[in-house]
Amino acid sequence: MKLAALALDYDGTLTLNGTLSPRMIQALRATRSAGIRVLLVTGRQIGDLARITDLALFDAVVAENGAVVEFPSTGRHILLAQPPAPAFDDELRRRQVSFDRGECVIATAASAAPAVVEAIRSFEQPLIISFNRESLMILPQGISKSTGLQRALSELRISMHDTIAIGDAENDHDLLEACECGVAVGWGSAALRAIADKVIEGDGPDAVASYIQSLL
Repeated sequence: MKLAALALDYDGTLTLNGTLSPRMIQALRATRSAGIRVLLVTGRQIGDLARITDLALFDAVVAENGAVVEFPSTGRHILLAQPPAPAFDDELRRRQVSFDRGECVIATAASAAPAVVEAIRSFEQPLIISFNRESLMILPQGISKSTGLQRALSELRISMHDTIAIGDAENDHDLLEACECGVAVGWGSAALRAIADKVIEGDGPDAVASYIQSLL
C-alpha cells in the first residue's frame, strides 16, 4: 500500500490521561511534514476535544463516533446524521438515565444499557448503541467511525486502501476493518487485538508514537 493517511483513535490510543504527550505531538507533526494526512477518529465531542488538545495537529477530526466531521484548517463542519428527537431526551430522563448530548450522539454509562434499549424500543426510534469500555453512545442507524472516516477521506481525496487505522476499544472494530491496515494497541481490548492486522506491543501511547515514527 501507499500510505497516505493515519486514522487514530484518541482515548486509550493517543493518550491515557486525556492530553497528548510531547512525544506524541512530535510524531503527529512529523507525519504531516512527511505528507501523510492525520485524522483523529473518536467518540468525543468537538467542543470537548478543543478544550484539551490542539485540533490543528490533525487534518480532519471525525467526532461523536462518526456523526461529525470537522476540518480544523478551514473550520468546515459537517453533521452526517439527524440527531435523536428532543422528546427522546425526555424519555431517558423519565427512565432516570443520566446522559450528555452532543450535536448528534447521546452518551451515558454502559450500565444504563438495559434502560436505553427499552427507551429505544418504546419510543420506536431508528437508533443504535455503541459501547466504549465503561461508556455507551446512542447514535442514528448507519453511523460509525468507519462511515465518518470515509466521508473525511473522500473530502481529502484519499482511499481507505491507503490508510492505516489505530485503535484500542470496542467502537474501533469497524474502523480497523474498513482500512487497508488495522492496528490495535497491546493494552486495549483483547477482542480488537484478535481481528487486527497488527498489534503495537507496550503499555501506553509512547509505543504508538514509536510505531508512527517507524512508518516514516
